[in-house]
Amino acid sequence: MKPNIQIGKTYNAFDDGKVKESRRYEVIIKEIIPFNDIDMDTFKIWNNESKECDWLYAETTDYFIIADNGEEENNGKEVFVRTKDGGWFSMGFLNSGRLDVDGSLTQRSNEYLKEYEESLKN
Repeated sequence: MKPNIQIGKTYNAFDDGKVKESRRYEVIIKEIIPFNDIDMDTFKIWNNESKECDWLYAETTDYFIIADNGEEENNGKEVFVRTKDGGWFSMGFLNSGRLDVDGSLTQRSNEYLKEYEESLKN
């Protein structure tokens, strides 16, 4: 079953998985590629990453979510794969992050920011 992610839609992501406003950035989904259709270079990267970060990435991924993060590095290409908890995290040492598919991470970030602002008033 395809993930509930839409090609062409803009989603928030959080740098290094840290859910706070200062770590939020946007990505535009460009492609959703089934595991069996991924190119060999991306497969090799995923295979290495999933072994090196076995605490984060799931042992298998059903899809590779290709997104544009608007940065110059790697032509803005960011590749998200499944995490152990069923979410999506991009591969790479730099510029990797957690994809907020349903808006719940952004909501949590907004709540943290609101609580912080309230604490400053007291």
